[in-house]
Amino acid sequence: MSEQPLRRYGAVMGICILAGMAAGAVAGVVSATSDEASLGGAALIATAVALAMAAGLWACFRWWRGLDEAAQEAHKWAWWWGSTVGLAFAGVILMTLRYGVGDLGEAPVKDILMVGAVLVAGCQTVGYGVAWAAWWLKRR
Repeated sequence: MSEQPLRRYGAVMGICILAGMAAGAVAGVVSATSDEASLGGAALIATAVALAMAAGLWACFRWWRGLDEAAQEAHKWAWWWGSTVGLAFAGVILMTLRYGVGDLGEAPVKDILMVGAVLVAGCQTVGYGVAWAAWWLKRR
């Protein structure tokens, strides 16, 4: 196993949090001082988000290279199975909300897309976490 895994996880999360906060600050300033729907405002926000994503990816690549083969295999297996199951759950939930019950059935397409994106990301992340824990529990 990698040396000091909690410290390494914390460093990756810290970089991602700081990068996200910086992108959010740029978006907040652009929104408060100009029309973010304008081409210039949208380009500035997109650039800030792209730089934040690049910083997060850089941190993740460094973290990945520091993992041993067993840990890498656990993460790959967990992402494949956990996120796939999570995606299936998200689809069922979203279609139930869209066509079944709730106010989402009458919502504009933009709102449905945003709810769907958050729902998919959340379900995939939870599925990954469960699958990752199951991988390690099975092999202990």
